[in-house]
Amino acid sequence: MMRPTFLALSGVTIFLGAACSSPSLTGTTFSCQTSADCTGGLVCTPVGTTKGCVAASTAPLRIGMSAALKGPSGALGTEMKHGIDAAFKAFNAAGGVNGRELVLDARDDNYDPMLAVANVNSLIDFQAPGPPDMPDMTGPNKVIALLGDVGTPTMLTTFPIAIKNGVVFFAPFTGAQKFLRDGTNSKFSFNYRAGYNDETEAMVDYITRFRTPRITDAAHIMVFAQNDGYGDAGYKGVAAAYNKNTPPLPAAPTTGIKRIDYDRADPTGAQTKAAAIQAEAYLEALPPPVAPATKTSVAIAMIDTYQAASTFIRLVKLWLNENATRANLYDVNFINVSFVGADALAAQLKNFPDTYPDVSDPMKMNSYAQGVMVTQVVPYYLASSPAAITYRKDIMTLDQGFTFNFTSFEGHLAARLFIEGIKANGPVFDGPTLAQTFETKVMNADLGIQVPIGFSSINHQGLHTVWFSTMKADATFDVSNKWDPVTPGHISPN
Repeated sequence: MMRPTFLALSGVTIFLGAACSSPSLTGTTFSCQTSADCTGGLVCTPVGTTKGCVAASTAPLRIGMSAALKGPSGALGTEMKHGIDAAFKAFNAAGGVNGRELVLDARDDNYDPMLAVANVNSLIDFQAPGPPDMPDMTGPNKVIALLGDVGTPTMLTTFPIAIKNGVVFFAPFTGAQKFLRDGTNSKFSFNYRAGYNDETEAMVDYITRFRTPRITDAAHIMVFAQNDGYGDAGYKGVAAAYNKNTPPLPAAPTTGIKRIDYDRADPTGAQTKAAAIQAEAYLEALPPPVAPATKTSVAIAMIDTYQAASTFIRLVKLWLNENATRANLYDVNFINVSFVGADALAAQLKNFPDTYPDVSDPMKMNSYAQGVMVTQVVPYYLASSPAAITYRKDIMTLDQGFTFNFTSFEGHLAARLFIEGIKANGPVFDGPTLAQTFETKVMNADLGIQVPIGFSSINHQGLHTVWFSTMKADATFDVSNKWDPVTPGHISPN
């Protein structure tokens, strides 16, 4: 007769074969691929470096994530994942929830909506479609939540799948309104970050009320946007914020503010280069400044990703500096929403060549990074706030070679907020139960950012605060001011 074979991992014995006769199997964890391979109410879950059948009450809680982990936008997904992993590792090291660990199952979608759909279907263990108003048939390996999914175009395809099947859709890395902040208040959707409407309103408040000199004419505001749902969301936000705050209103939101697009599939390609030429032509067509102004001040709101932003900024800054007359005539403010990935953009702008000659002073070099702004949904990660200190400690514990950045800080804060729900939840971990916990028990969480975060049955938006970061010549950041919709004047020192 064949003897059973097994492997010992971290004190857990895993049998890899079957036998006609065997020793007592009490307490044994068999190897498996899915929970269908297990019997007696056990579930298949990671054990060490493989999978084993364990009691559901002690199994790790598996959380899904679909994001770009490679390709042109890969830095966003990998940084978000690092922040979540760091928070999970710290939580698990402290004992998890009643001994149960959190495990992140992250899948690469390359910022492709169809790949994201395939990832989410796998993460919910999709078996067969259900009726339109009923859940699909799913298997025993269904995750209880998706955490930190990255991107608007991918969210638009995956959100309906998660919500239909009772999976909590928590803290996606997008500020889009549709589905997430459009008033529908899906029971299973919860946001950490401020939305693009918040970020673009903060931009417009800064441009029209705070910066020196102010820019109040819609003709002096441009939008450089990705040609998809992400770009649409940001452009609509800029137009709506302008119409809300700045008279006289443009003739129509779609024509009052200039929009220039690029293709998400080729962020450094021909469309982005053509967009820079369009922006330059638009600048040249503006009327000269009215006295006492000596420069034509223009703000370019950028709804983009870091590679497109770097290409566009470099080309426009070079054009501005081609001759002294042009360099002295235009005052251009580049201001990006947070999804750009501020640190990834800074790294791009710091790549060689990181400077260009000043046409008015041949001995002086200008930095491509200098003055570029990014609105943020987290405070500065190098600050002395309790949240930033905890973040840096957890990141160093996870990976001492990892560089701190805004995106992984967001992932860390989102994961810590998610953990607040896990800790407050009872012994039953499924989507409906966890959603109820967030609505009723996570109402005033203090993560150490000086702004309480919480949810209710009628509010699934955790945060509205926006921080302003401005790049210095060396591509580091100054984060001096923040915005929120309730503070008088909206913008205040950070």
